[in-house]
Amino acid sequence: MFPKALMVPVVMRQMQGKRLLMGGLALGLVLLLTSAAQAISMDFTASGVGGDGPESASATVTTGAGTVTVVLSSLINNPTAAGQLVSGIQINLGGGVPATATLSSQSGPLININSSTGTFTPVAGNPTHWGATVSGGTIFLATAGTGSQPGNPINLIIGSPGAGGLYSNANPSISNRNPVIQNTGTFLVSTPGVSATTPINSVVFEFGTGPDSTLPGVPVPEPTSLLLAGTALVGLGGVWRRRRSKRALAAV
Repeated sequence: MFPKALMVPVVMRQMQGKRLLMGGLALGLVLLLTSAAQAISMDFTASGVGGDGPESASATVTTGAGTVTVVLSSLINNPTAAGQLVSGIQINLGGGVPATATLSSQSGPLININSSTGTFTPVAGNPTHWGATVSGGTIFLATAGTGSQPGNPINLIIGSPGAGGLYSNANPSISNRNPVIQNTGTFLVSTPGVSATTPINSVVFEFGTGPDSTLPGVPVPEPTSLLLAGTALVGLGGVWRRRRSKRALAAV
């Protein structure tokens, strides 16, 4: 048993250690919430099966001063039919819905696919058929259906070719949509009232020329916030351990 004269410093050190740990937890939580508040970009992905076969897509959505930027990709390599190609995305924002949305720019590598041979050739210029609008509180960015330009849907997004660099599975429903965007399209949408801190609640991916099917986007966890909080806690834990070690040596 410790003499009473020594028990008081020991208890005080334990209380200080607990306060330091609680302070570290609080700081980690503050860093986590602060990082989340500043996170103006979110990644989403989706995979499923539609009428023409497997479908998969990803998107990075970023809110800015009066803008929403979307980087939209197809993840299905060497698809069979147009119903598997990405043709749009629906975006739901928090903090109020913008009254209007217009597409300011669209870009991405264009190709023409020969469905007889599976070969493809690059096409100069940028996509032209995508458009954007707000309907029912949702931003629609699409080349088929709501928000798209009128006429035959083209510029759908296709994934990478298969073996030998060929789209060997492609049937005429794909080549009839030439030119298509290969892998990834980037779109800048003008959305008055949106700011860099406007949260992104959810997205829905669209596929095919109808669109024919949709898949809800699954948010991809952002590791930065957790890393900041974890780093703060580890650092404070190290400080606590070093202080305890010094005090233990001083007491010897």
